Amino acid sequence: MENELEYIYDGTFEGFLCCVYASYVRREVPKYIYVEEGLPLLGETATWIPTEWEKAQSVYISLSKKIGMEAQDIVKEVFLTHLPNKEMILFRYIRMGYWMGRRILFEAGTEENAAYGSGPMPKGADDLISQVLMASRSYRAEVKNIEGGLHFRSFSDVLISCISPRNLVLPGLADFFEKRLTNSKFLLYDKTHQMAAVHREEGTMVTRMRNIQLPVLYDEKNVYDNLWKPRYENIHIEVPMNQRYALNEMRKRLWCEVTDG
Repeated sequence: MENELEYIYDGTFEGFLCCVYASYVRREVPKYIYVEEGLPLLGETATWIPTEWEKAQSVYISLSKKIGMEAQDIVKEVFLTHLPNKEMILFRYIRMGYWMGRRILFEAGTEENAAYGSGPMPKGADDLISQVLMASRSYRAEVKNIEGGLHFRSFSDVLISCISPRNLVLPGLADFFEKRLTNSKFLLYDKTHQMAAVHREEGTMVTRMRNIQLPVLYDEKNVYDNLWKPRYENIHIEVPMNQRYALNEMRKRLWCEVTDG
């Protein structure tokens, strides 16, 4: 049995795009693409793919040229999801997109898909396209949900909040809140991925923070007072008297209580 070709990269989006670049330049198709951390046992054919900005940029630009501008957002969004084996799914999606063009941006059977081609889809295309588009929609929905429901608490001169998202939504949220809290220092901590978005006068930085101690952000009383009650008041609905019900209705991944690392 022949050894299966495997790529290893650093886990960044740019690093993944360099895997796509390497595949075309070397005229080879990897069977697996692994992140450097937590590798399984690899065979002799495992290849380390270094991250080079120019190569990553050339692939990123090619997505808009060969498929469409929307492809750049879709690929980046799905890369930031918790989708299992997302590297190989996106690798196949990009290769198929180079061949299909804009048709891959829409699910089979839709008017948009039909407008950019006719005839049967390539084998496996329906499932692949549906899987990618579903992951992209899920990512966007989570970002919007948190944007609309997140509240910060003020500690000294810094606004602090904490989330426990399914996907790595912090980069998008950092941009969103940077525009809305331009003159405020803030720290948004992602407990799931142990990362934080830190905004200061110099700008906003997204960084890994494995060991961090935050004040208690929300307890039962201030979750009700600061999160649930204002929502009802803003839409002129009488605040429910049953606070326990209100707390149960809150979507807990929009806030988290952090007392230690």
